[in-house]
Amino acid sequence: MNEIVSVYDMNFDRAAKNLSANRLSDAVRPWFEDYTEPAVMQAVEDLQVPSRRRQAAHYLGLELEIAA
Repeated sequence: MNEIVSVYDMNFDRAAKNLSANRLSDAVRPWFEDYTEPAVMQAVEDLQVPSRRRQAAHYLGLELEIAA
């Protein structure tokens, strides 16, 4: 079973709600398209990996919330 989450950008007024957790990278990638730093791009990709998701979200300034 796949988790349903909402993601909030803590630095800008952006949110994506009720997403499949395995689609997080796709949802937030446009938010970071102006960044070219490899660490940012890696963190966006790491949102796909459950064991790295929380750390990647923290690095990107995102808050993840499990949807009810």
